[in-house]
Amino acid sequence: MAKQLRYMEIVQVLKERIREGKFPPGKALPSQKEIAQSFETSVMTVRQALAVLEDEGLISIIHGIGTFTASPGVHENSLGLQGFQNEMGKQKKDIENRIVESQYDISDSRIANIFNENRNVFSCLTRLRCLEGTPVILQRSWVSREHRGVVKEYTRNKSLYQFFREHTGEIITLGRELVSPVLLEGQILELLELKTPCPAFLSRRISINLSGKVVLYDEAWLPGPHVIMASRKQGRNNQFKYIIKKEGSSDSHESFTDPSFWEDLG
Repeated sequence: MAKQLRYMEIVQVLKERIREGKFPPGKALPSQKEIAQSFETSVMTVRQALAVLEDEGLISIIHGIGTFTASPGVHENSLGLQGFQNEMGKQKKDIENRIVESQYDISDSRIANIFNENRNVFSCLTRLRCLEGTPVILQRSWVSREHRGVVKEYTRNKSLYQFFREHTGEIITLGRELVSPVLLEGQILELLELKTPCPAFLSRRISINLSGKVVLYDEAWLPGPHVIMASRKQGRNNQFKYIIKKEGSSDSHESFTDPSFWEDLG
């Protein structure tokens, strides 16, 4: 029991050093032996602590090379559902970002409750994600007033999460997502260039930083004609991804026997 408590103590100390910038993004940490000596413990205990940090996306362990703090570059272990632009890149799909609107100093008690802040002034970025010119997702992202520069200076050719990290220095360590079925109507339907009301998924996500604070909130509308959510489960291994299509039905039975559909889910 004492050994378990010891490695969790090391986890908390290293987290604090990362948060304070003592271990900058993308930089190598001291060797496991050096860390063990500094904490007067065993290398095995240090390995347990580093495994926790890796699971939380704070570090990347590259065997034979070293241990690195997370960064927007090659060593980042990013949150899968949040890196939508990167995920589409893996699927070899060229997704275009169209900025619809940037809003500042919005007062919204609903958003304030999500951020759990007494202050209720936020900035919001509204984007269309387009596949070969066809809008397939509408996304709205809110940040608090202190991060309004993210909305003001965002460039559409970057992942918003990568841009947020580069602009603010915040390390996002936890994402929570709820997906609900909705019926698209009104302005959202028009922005997605759809003619008649249709079913869709509404994804709501919060991103939480190293200090446990919500720093980013997203709402994304994924219309049924363009979006499939696919999951592959085997034993304890469960993998999930969004499939985006320009056109066609989202309930095609042929997908079950299409190898390319499942290839990156193992």
